[in-house]
Amino acid sequence: MTALDRTRLTGPSAPFLAPPALRPGATIGVAALSGRVDPSRLDAGLARLATLGYRVREASNLRLRHGDFAGDDDARARGYRALVADPGVDAVFFARGGWGAARLLHLLEPAEIAAHPKIHMGGSDLTTLFAYLHKHARLIGFHGPMVAVDWAAPGPDAAASQTWEGVLQGREEVVPIDANQVVRAGSASAPVVGGCLSMLVALEGTPEAVATKGRIVFWEDVNEEIYRLDRMLTQWRRAGRFEGVAGVIIGALKNIRHNGKDDAQALSDLLSEHFGDAPFPVVRDWPAGHGRPNRILPLGGELSIDTAAGVARIGRAVA
Repeated sequence: MTALDRTRLTGPSAPFLAPPALRPGATIGVAALSGRVDPSRLDAGLARLATLGYRVREASNLRLRHGDFAGDDDARARGYRALVADPGVDAVFFARGGWGAARLLHLLEPAEIAAHPKIHMGGSDLTTLFAYLHKHARLIGFHGPMVAVDWAAPGPDAAASQTWEGVLQGREEVVPIDANQVVRAGSASAPVVGGCLSMLVALEGTPEAVATKGRIVFWEDVNEEIYRLDRMLTQWRRAGRFEGVAGVIIGALKNIRHNGKDDAQALSDLLSEHFGDAPFPVVRDWPAGHGRPNRILPLGGELSIDTAAGVARIGRAVA
């Protein structure tokens, strides 16, 4: 496929573009579009990639500090774009989330990204970038582990995140679904979209607002009060984002508080209120998001859910 052919995939009805599969020993570019990166955590994550046999190329801004960010807006955008355009870089992994990625979108070039389709993997604030990739370059993005977060302090749950290698190499991933995870029973098969809920809601009213009809919607979040989750879910419902969806999977909801305290029952009640009578399958506690394990999920790739069989399958999402 030529660069021109790829740029023609950017229309609203175009299928998502699968990037080339990750090869053993590939060169991984490590980018930082959001918060400044802790050097010790970064070095630990880079060392883990090295032990897996990958070469690493650091973005020019990766170790910069500019207030709360890994360099100013221009520096962060330049560092990322250089990795995208570099023919020696096979994939782009992100160091961490935080905030600030939305400030860079006007500095990116969709045709450049579509002409050099590469695996992008990250989460949290990168929800905004993945929405941009979908809208303007039709590129599948991979919600998954981040270099200075998930691999910074390897522990017993870190191994579960290693399923990212199989998915990025083109293997199907099978994820079990326990009966306790089922909010609404059913089955569905569709492309999956989504990410961090607060980021998704913040995209409303922008060109990158996520299209959800006919798709399985994934959302997760961290450090929120129950009332804020209720407010965001209500806004998304009123915006029509749950109309005509194929299904919903709810990822990690970490440090969610009710009146300043942990309250698992209040959280369960909230999810039941919003999704208990949904006309589509809804699964909670999906092992992805802020926390461990943080399993990979290809945003734009095919996902099948069958609560009766107790299983979900992530289809091939790379070329």
